[in-house]
Order: sequence, then C-alpha cells, then structure tokens
Amino acid sequence: MTVITDFYQFKYSRKNFYVELLINRTALFYIEKALDERLSNLHLSKDSECAYMRLKELFYNSRTETDLPYVELKINKCYLKYMQNLCYYFQDRNEYAPVKILSDYMQYFSIADVDGITSFLGLNEEMKIRVLSNI
Repeated sequence: MTVITDFYQFKYSRKNFYVELLINRTALFYIEKALDERLSNLHLSKDSECAYMRLKELFYNSRTETDLPYVELKINKCYLKYMQNLCYYFQDRNEYAPVKILSDYMQYFSIADVDGITSFLGLNEEMKIRVLSNI
C-alpha cells in the first residue's frame, strides 16, 4: 500500500481531473509558440510560469511522439485557468486562434468539476506550484 504524502497532489492527479483530446498538429505548434512568447514576459507569477512551462513540455512531447496529423493530449483541468489567461492575452491576435479554441474546449469539459477547479484556484502560490509540478 502506498503512502500519500501530499493530499493536494493526490486530489488533483485523479483521473477525473484530466481531459483527453485530439489536437491538430499545426494548431498545437501555434499554441506552443504562444506559450514561448508568454514565457518571455518578465511579469508572470511563479505559478503561471510553472504552468506555462509544464504545458509547453506536455505539448512538445505529445507532438514529437507521433507524425500523425492529430496529436493525443491528456491535460489536467488545473491548467484551465492558465489556458484562459493565455487566451485573454492573445485575444486580439488571429494567429493564436488555436489557443482560444483549446481554452473553450477545456472549459466546456471542466464545467462538471467547478468545485474542484475553484478549490485549486484558492490555494496559495507555493501550493499551486507544487501541484502543477507533480501532475
């Protein structure tokens, strides 16, 4: 029997906190490009920086695993807030339309788990970073 050392890590890493989806390879490239641009901004909170780095890593790894036109992704719902923020940041730039589409899609599937996501958003910055680093 395994010992749970971090309740939040356990809570937010359960299967029901993930959204599985397929994304067009080209759209994923533009989302990664948006993450790169956002990470170059010096005025990010530590948890946002951590989330964007983890998302970039997830997207890159998923994209390089296959040559198919669509890439399989499994994204934790805790990243929803960060995808929405990225969407708002690039809302006036048409080349980053895939960011809005992904954000809208994730939001649609996470409506059922509003309480869980709200409880994540209420955590302090240090706890968010710890959770995001381990999911």
